[in-house]
Amino acid sequence: MNPISLTNGIRPVLLRQRTVRDGAGPRVLLLHGMADSSTIWERLFVLAPQRTELRRAEIHTAELPWRGTGPPDWAHRLEPASWLAETLDQLADTVGPADVAVAHSFSAMLLLDLACGASAHTGHRLKGMVLVSPFFRPRPEDFDWDTMTSLPEQFVRTIEEGIRVAAGPRSKPELHRALAERLCETIGPYGWSRFFELYLRTPWLRTKAVRTPVLVVSGAEDRIAVTGEAQDLVTRMPAAALHTIEEAGHFPMAEQPARFADALDGFLRLIPAAPEAAGERPRSTLVEQI
Repeated sequence: MNPISLTNGIRPVLLRQRTVRDGAGPRVLLLHGMADSSTIWERLFVLAPQRTELRRAEIHTAELPWRGTGPPDWAHRLEPASWLAETLDQLADTVGPADVAVAHSFSAMLLLDLACGASAHTGHRLKGMVLVSPFFRPRPEDFDWDTMTSLPEQFVRTIEEGIRVAAGPRSKPELHRALAERLCETIGPYGWSRFFELYLRTPWLRTKAVRTPVLVVSGAEDRIAVTGEAQDLVTRMPAAALHTIEEAGHFPMAEQPARFADALDGFLRLIPAAPEAAGERPRSTLVEQI
């Protein structure tokens, strides 16, 4: 079994099966970003039954340690990608291996880190990856002192944007900044350091070694993980494609869910079905709380 366990009395990872296969579709795992939760994908589930490949897929979500209510000491691990490796192990042990992982923002960086063999856990062989709003810079000189001084404020504004998107039009904008600052206090210096360390080492990722089909999704109006970085990443992977979603920022799956669902549905057509899928019986919608 894997080493995931209680951390400060909090279960660091919670897995939940959200759909049952309607056919021989792939098993998909959705991974949220920092200070977020699996609710960021909720609008996708409303649209999934209307999309051919999403309807056929078995979709799972994970509540990850860096969620807003996660254990405060998750970032004490110097290799946070190991959390994703263990999450993939837990899913495989419970229902079978994931065919496709869809990861947003911080989790997209971690998944790329795993795929490039940059972390100590490299035993996962996904059939496809979707990196949503990833951070990537190809050259060390792309990071300068202004990056050090301006990125923290951009980070707070992005969390504020996520709160606004999740809350919808009936929320009170004057509360968003205060909530974002409180979440940043929860993330703390170690959580921020894990993010920034991953970002700083992206120039050395062995992206050309990633032969798995990859879809990189970028919001055209993303102000922190800009589309130019997504394009740089795609050009450095042999089986990657970029899909830019107009009128979306850092959270395209929530801001433009129909366009995001179409992009994901199209990508899943490229993924071969799991061999056991056609003969499986439907499972409970609640898989396991780890």
